[in-house]
Amino acid sequence: MAVLDRRARPSRAGRVAVAALVTVAVLALPASASAAPFKAVLHAPNHAPNHTPKVNTKWKITVDVTRGAAKLSGSVKYEFVFGGAVVGHQPGHSFTNGVYRDGLVFPASAVGMKLTLRTIVKTKYGTVTLPWTVMTQK
Repeated sequence: MAVLDRRARPSRAGRVAVAALVTVAVLALPASASAAPFKAVLHAPNHAPNHTPKVNTKWKITVDVTRGAAKLSGSVKYEFVFGGAVVGHQPGHSFTNGVYRDGLVFPASAVGMKLTLRTIVKTKYGTVTLPWTVMTQK
């Protein structure tokens, strides 16, 4: 029969301290896990104001995608949201060297509707969603 040495077991205070450290570490994970894996910025530079595309006219956008000084490659797709619900999807295309350019055309049925354009950027580092509120005008 083996004899247990009480000194080898951690004290109750030690076990509580370890449990507290583990809890803090677990709670800290979502904050760091939710951090964007890269930076993506949407621009609509040729529009003033740039949240009001005109119906049946190409609304040009640019997305710059970087991770530190590195210019990334990946793909883009779109979701159109109205009143909190996704009402449309549109495929985008792939991009290289950190720059994605596109021209979106909004239909007449979108005039006067406050939509959120979600530009979904995917790279080998993960996915970032860029929300952009628009209201199509005639």
